[in-house]
Amino acid sequence: MTRFTFLRSLFLIASLMPALAPIARGASIHDFAVEVSATAEESPPGIDFSWIGDASAEKYRVYRKSIGDTAWTGPVAVLGGGATSWTDTDVAVGEAYEYSFRKVECVITDTVAVTSGAAMTFTIHDTWGDGICCDMGLGHYEVSGCGVVYASGGVFGSSESTPFTAGTAEAPCDTLVVHITLDIFGAETRYELTEDATGDTLSEGGLYSSPRFGNILAGISYEAPEDWGAVLLLVDEPAADSLASELQRLELDMIRDGYRVVRRDVPDGTSVPDVKGLIVAECQADPDIATLFIFGNIAVPYSGNVQGAHLSHQGAWPADLYYGELDAVWTDSIVDNTKALRPQNHNVPGDGKFDQTFLPSDVDLQVGRVDLSNMPTFPESEVTLLRRYLDKNHAFRSGGISVPRSGLIRDNVGIASGTAYACTGWRNFTAMFGSSHVHTDLWFPDLETNPRLFAYGCGGGSFSSCATVATTADFATRTVYAVFTMMMGSYFGDWDSLNNLMRAALGAEGYPLTCCWAGRPAWLLHHMALGYPIGHSTLITQNNHLLYEIGYGGRQIHIALMGDPTLRLLPVRPPAALGLEALPGQAIRLTWQASEDSVAGYHVYRAESLNSGFTRLNADPIQDTAYVDSAPVAGLDLYMVRATKLETTASGTYFNLSPGIIDSIEVSAGIDVPAMRNMLDNSPNPSAGATRISYHLAAAGPVLLRVYDVAGRLVREIDEGEREAGTYSFEWDGRDANGHRVAGGVYFLSLNTDSVTLSTKMIRLR
Repeated sequence: MTRFTFLRSLFLIASLMPALAPIARGASIHDFAVEVSATAEESPPGIDFSWIGDASAEKYRVYRKSIGDTAWTGPVAVLGGGATSWTDTDVAVGEAYEYSFRKVECVITDTVAVTSGAAMTFTIHDTWGDGICCDMGLGHYEVSGCGVVYASGGVFGSSESTPFTAGTAEAPCDTLVVHITLDIFGAETRYELTEDATGDTLSEGGLYSSPRFGNILAGISYEAPEDWGAVLLLVDEPAADSLASELQRLELDMIRDGYRVVRRDVPDGTSVPDVKGLIVAECQADPDIATLFIFGNIAVPYSGNVQGAHLSHQGAWPADLYYGELDAVWTDSIVDNTKALRPQNHNVPGDGKFDQTFLPSDVDLQVGRVDLSNMPTFPESEVTLLRRYLDKNHAFRSGGISVPRSGLIRDNVGIASGTAYACTGWRNFTAMFGSSHVHTDLWFPDLETNPRLFAYGCGGGSFSSCATVATTADFATRTVYAVFTMMMGSYFGDWDSLNNLMRAALGAEGYPLTCCWAGRPAWLLHHMALGYPIGHSTLITQNNHLLYEIGYGGRQIHIALMGDPTLRLLPVRPPAALGLEALPGQAIRLTWQASEDSVAGYHVYRAESLNSGFTRLNADPIQDTAYVDSAPVAGLDLYMVRATKLETTASGTYFNLSPGIIDSIEVSAGIDVPAMRNMLDNSPNPSAGATRISYHLAAAGPVLLRVYDVAGRLVREIDEGEREAGTYSFEWDGRDANGHRVAGGVYFLSLNTDSVTLSTKMIRLR
């Protein structure tokens, strides 16, 4: 009986897998997680960690690193199995540190004394007969000594033996190191090192355990990044035509959240190679692009010979991370597998589907996709579903809805021989919300009445269902109050399918904005508790090899985020009503209304354009609701104000930035600025309907009067031609050149003459 057959039975009947060994009888799924949370103390600086006790734990090893480090320091502490708390005092205010708490080490290192020159044999065994690499984890073993590798591997059947002689007469060696990185099923693996002449066992190890760990990013008044680089927004051209105003609002929302936006509309039918070529070209032209947001029905890359739980569901799977990996070679000449029931999963040489099941190189971009095509279970059209998604997205990230800080878990699988899929929920939710705010119940009716920031569910699956968790029909007919969702089960991880369950979550009424297939492998979302976007977590999960415990399915091409990768966990309500006033000496005074949240102050930013990026002008948070820029730049100056809130989560404290409010003013040396602004105006402003645009021309000459959106694109030409000196007035009905009503948001009115260029801001209300 193969493991695939065994796992197939697991998913089909949603039952628990029997223990292989040596999982203790009566073990709980919680035993496979360290559900750790943190409290920050400023004076003296310290981070207090606590977790739910585990009577089966022998010890806890604690590792630490800085956020950008690619290796752990430590262990910085080794605690007894009865420990439930620990404090790190080697910390500083304003910093954040990443920790890994491990009850079981899945990297085994044994040092063995041997007789130099003796012949010996290393043998490694796997109970299930599939080695320790690669589908169930990227296991590997190596036996080395005195700078020489004597045995290594990972891909084998039931066992693999390597005879060798340690050392030579010229270079003696009397110490060997056995190093094993286990796959997800450590309970299958054991080894022995024997001396050939005597048959003595020099060293042996195993059977081992499956990973038992927890991760947390903890800090004290940590300042999360305020500039997330540029996001490349690829929009399906038909969607772009139908959702022009909503997409403009999305661009502005991302700019207000600290991104620059590079948008490209992709013609219908553009091939995968052409989409990839576009992405690579844009990233070469703009090295600041760090995020890729795919919106609409844009071609889906397929890759691999993925070995799923079902023999009829092997082969090529959707692989959006191909678009985010910019510098490796992907081939289409090796895999030849047509066993799957769906032709989409067939993969043969030359068919445009790639060979790679595992990443050939790290993914470079944070990738997310919103695609609501091919969803006939929903009564609404694709465009209506996409519009619903954009409306939900705007409401959440702008603070328009308030969601309790809690997570929901529905687990129909359990331990499953140590895969313990639902631990993705237990580990991450505790770091986000604390253990008292992590709940277990059926998704329905819970999520129809109890709003949650996160929800996780696992069970037997089909392309459109996860047993006793959710179905596509649920998402099509119910109002769902969970923002970030995760599910695990058969089939629906293959998300480019009719009525797919994961994509269906994004189309639901209510709150859902993301979904991922979490558990194969475990997702690493703990950075979100200190302000990082979910795209950051996606990238780390996709690239993880040795840094974090990896688990089943690590570095495989199927790992994908459905949803907006720029979303963060805890939106802060922004300030309002930004006003700009020119002062004598051409200083600019900014005033605004306070955020409705309890905030620590405000930051003021300035930019030459929305595409150039904003620079912060103040060092420390501004406590007032006013600021004077004494050295504005000549030309059109854009200003943005963001509130900063000292946020307390179950991972400590950090300064969390609100979306910004944006306004602009024209600054020109030697010209009275207030008088300039009076030459170009519109009323009413803000406006929901028509607005009257007026300008005064001091001398006769050519005139060009236009409306632009926040990305600098021409929306409407209002007036053009030779005009005599005087005052002119026009009515704008709030529609673009094609007659489409524009979205609510900020627009810029520009007047060009021979002698002056004037600009002013207009606000459109929905």
